[in-house]
Amino acid sequence: MIEVLKNVSRRPIEPTPVSDLVTDLGFDSLQVLEAIAELEDRFSISIPLDNSPPPRTVAEVVARIRTLVEGAQSH
Repeated sequence: MIEVLKNVSRRPIEPTPVSDLVTDLGFDSLQVLEAIAELEDRFSISIPLDNSPPPRTVAEVVARIRTLVEGAQSH
């Protein structure tokens, strides 16, 4: 997860679980979408971009990915 964020960032970053993707890491909307696409490929999941609020922090992204991966494994 941290590697993906570092790859997508256009500047050196040191993400922590409480880092906000936009405020702390300086991601714009395109970078957030790039990170989502890379995470989907890496974990073979689909992250829905529905009406639920998008994850803002690294920990929220990790929690959503964990839920999706565990859900995919149970099917």
